Amino acid sequence: MNKFKLLVFAALAVGASLAGEAYAAPVNFGPPPGYILSLSGQPLPSGYAQYTTSFVATDASTNVTFALRDDPAFISLDNISVTTGGGANLIQNAGFEGGNTASGGNAQAPTDWTYLNQWGATFGGVVQCANTGQGGSNCNWYNGAVQAYDAISQAINTTIGATYNISFWAFDNSGSRANWSALSTNGDVTDIGGNGINLTVYAGAIPPPINAPEPAELGMFAFGVLLIGLVAERRRRLG
Repeated sequence: MNKFKLLVFAALAVGASLAGEAYAAPVNFGPPPGYILSLSGQPLPSGYAQYTTSFVATDASTNVTFALRDDPAFISLDNISVTTGGGANLIQNAGFEGGNTASGGNAQAPTDWTYLNQWGATFGGVVQCANTGQGGSNCNWYNGAVQAYDAISQAINTTIGATYNISFWAFDNSGSRANWSALSTNGDVTDIGGNGINLTVYAGAIPPPINAPEPAELGMFAFGVLLIGLVAERRRRLG
């Protein structure tokens, strides 16, 4: 079989295979790159603790994103604030009191936020309203994503070059763990017995790659790349 025909069959095989492939269950996936804060390595608080970070805006619109995983239990996130120069909070529904929306394909995603879950992690975040918020408020974001990170993201208007301060409150209810951890380190990397418990924060023009193309889209992309190679090979042979 000549090289041209081999490329044809390869393109068809890759495209068909990826188009029909489903993502496997997550296996100890780390956080997406580019975070401005990771809690990994810090002591786990027994109750709500406040965390802060900051960023300098590089675009007129910035996506502020919180990615979380908690193999054995759940993280509570509440009272998010993004301010500059002592101004008003730029985050909408900062305490998750505004209910849920179907944004991002998740009926439990909080209003004004977009839900992201590339790997289909189980026990993804939900809005919990049972007097569980920080400081006695009613609601919080309650997240137990297993073996991978899911996330919520919100775009805010920003001024290029200005510094923005991010503040939020969080705690984990696993009880027996000592530290936040970006990955599971106890040998269990497939299910809820792991000890991966972490929260990462991002601020950029687009959210971090927690959402990826669907397998069918990946198949078409691979097919397209190989098809370009086919055309180039045929032109070479004819030329």
